[in-house]
Amino acid sequence: MTGSAASREAMRALMAPRSVAVIGATERADASSSYVMRNLMAFGFSGAIIPVHPKAETVFGIPTIPSLDRLDAPADVAVIGIGAAHVLGALEDAGRAGVKAAVVLASGFAETDEEGKARQQALVEIARKYGMAICGPNCLGLFNLQNGAALYSSTLSPNLRKGALAILSHSGASAIALANTGRFGLSHIVSCGNSAATDLPDYLSYLADDEATRVIGLVVEAIRDPAAFTSAMQAAHAAEKQVIALRAGKSSKGAEAAAAHTGSLAAANEAYEAFFRRTGVIEAADMDGFVETAALCLSLKARPTRRGVAIVGVSGGGVAHVSDIAEQVGIDLPEFSKQTIARLQALLPSFATPQNPVDTTGVVFADGAIYRSVLDILAQDPAVGLIVAAQDAPVGLDTAGAAEYTGIAEAVAAYAKDATVPVAFISNLSSGHHPAVRERLAGVPVLNGTRAALNAVRRVLDATGATITNASAIEPAGENDPWAERLATAKKLTEREGKQWLAENGLRVTRERLAVTAQESIAAAGAIGFPVVLKIESPDILHKTEVGGVRLGIASAAEAAEAFTAIMRSAHDHAPDANLHGVVVQEMTGRGVEALVGLVRHEPFGLGIVVGVGGVLVELVKDAAFDLLPVDRDAAEALIDRTRLAALLKGYRGAPPADREALIETIVALSNFAGRYGDLIEAVDLNPVVVFEKGACVLDALVISKGA
Repeated sequence: MTGSAASREAMRALMAPRSVAVIGATERADASSSYVMRNLMAFGFSGAIIPVHPKAETVFGIPTIPSLDRLDAPADVAVIGIGAAHVLGALEDAGRAGVKAAVVLASGFAETDEEGKARQQALVEIARKYGMAICGPNCLGLFNLQNGAALYSSTLSPNLRKGALAILSHSGASAIALANTGRFGLSHIVSCGNSAATDLPDYLSYLADDEATRVIGLVVEAIRDPAAFTSAMQAAHAAEKQVIALRAGKSSKGAEAAAAHTGSLAAANEAYEAFFRRTGVIEAADMDGFVETAALCLSLKARPTRRGVAIVGVSGGGVAHVSDIAEQVGIDLPEFSKQTIARLQALLPSFATPQNPVDTTGVVFADGAIYRSVLDILAQDPAVGLIVAAQDAPVGLDTAGAAEYTGIAEAVAAYAKDATVPVAFISNLSSGHHPAVRERLAGVPVLNGTRAALNAVRRVLDATGATITNASAIEPAGENDPWAERLATAKKLTEREGKQWLAENGLRVTRERLAVTAQESIAAAGAIGFPVVLKIESPDILHKTEVGGVRLGIASAAEAAEAFTAIMRSAHDHAPDANLHGVVVQEMTGRGVEALVGLVRHEPFGLGIVVGVGGVLVELVKDAAFDLLPVDRDAAEALIDRTRLAALLKGYRGAPPADREALIETIVALSNFAGRYGDLIEAVDLNPVVVFEKGACVLDALVISKGA
């Protein structure tokens, strides 16, 4: 459980303290407080270091105080380096003494047992009481490299250098690994552990205003407060700072709403991906991806303004390999304009092929100016937003071998100084470039490993121009709404009731009537018009086909009567305890593209929408896309385009084109329905929604209310 947002004053005291009190300070080498004391001294913390110890007169030669109330003025931050059982008392003492921030290093809180959870909740309450920002508990602490505030209970390498990347990590081990890659300089390292009272949004908001930080990297175990995180991301975007995330725990054991197809098609992983897309977070797939993305973001002087990528190299086979991976990761390699092709033809040897990717041939080894000219030409192509210079120069080369590539590196560096279109220099090898080549690439993003590098490029391009927009809100239903009153009874909805509810909210559903006798089924079929479909009506039977509860193509009164009797008998045999209301007689629509559209709940984000290929094989095919709500027309288009529905709607293998616009309207209508009644819904499963040449219709609907 997280506390309320920390104040700016409290966050400043935590992140940039001018005085540090170390509670439980000791010289014992293995003690967490000992690490903090040694780190503060080793990294030249310029503020006051105040060891707190009831008996010792000095710790590491620094005079101690027995308790915080002996200070003339409160310390900015208290590092609490004692066991969990004593933390709350120390934290209370710090709050009474006017300390506005604390680092709680001990484990033994919510990550352990019920006693630990209670202890963590008490910690949160103390933080609220005194308005404190708290790093931890169960953390390594934090390190501000700008002022030497190394409030960190582990060894810190002297090789760490100042820079513009801040790392915020729920995981201490991940923070250590990423901070020590040697690939970038750091402004802050924060191992925030359980983040009980102060969590990622608090740190993000602070760093959005931090002049030393340009890129923020997150290692995320959970987003606990989506609204606060979104607000913090708005601040980061306003400050033109990019945020990269590496998320742990992506695997899922299944959705809570497992009764609906939507539950099996959209796990929590998809909800996080959708949330990061919406908030403009660049999500990395793994640590290598995180490192290359961070290196790219830190080195780019300007963000790309177009999504097209041009690839250039000195080997036809080499650039073909890079192009293969680029296609796999989803990078757009546009065709060059006629002007670009003509200029490349005039510059390169006659045997060169001026296309994307560009093989400059070996002439550039003798004359690096040709390589520079190629870059200038590509930058002027109207489709190119970023240039990838793919050039291996392995670390195992001898001095003479490495020298062959320095002219190319110098050409790229010279271009990058005044580039209108950014360039990234990549090695196909994860081991990177020879030092003699790398040292000539000052100011150029240098990336290692083809797939990790190109994934970084693609993710940065995806985030280009990302802004957080608040879609128009739908007025929630009031307590007097008849459907709200119906759901308050906690009785499960039947399919027919669910369809009626949807129809009243702008979705087209099948014409149908409930029959409780065979004669009523005949009358209903006659009124609707043969052929018809008969389905069992029961709030207790979710998947009707599995109990023999569906008959299609009923073409006469005799067939209707026989189908009614057979369905009731089969449903009773398969589900003897189910409440059978009768049989729904439903119009039989024409053929079309079968889609699934549904809602599924994933906390803490709430309801999201699933769109994909529908029909009886939906869980076998599993071709679906997910987004969080609300969904407007553009988002509905994007959902369709991420599935095979896009191709099916165009007309597949001689089938006529289907009404894509009608499906878009259905998706938006369901989103609006969720905006109105979302607090009452656990899941909605519309499968199939048949999309005709003109129009779309919900054939089958499962609506699961929260109280059911």
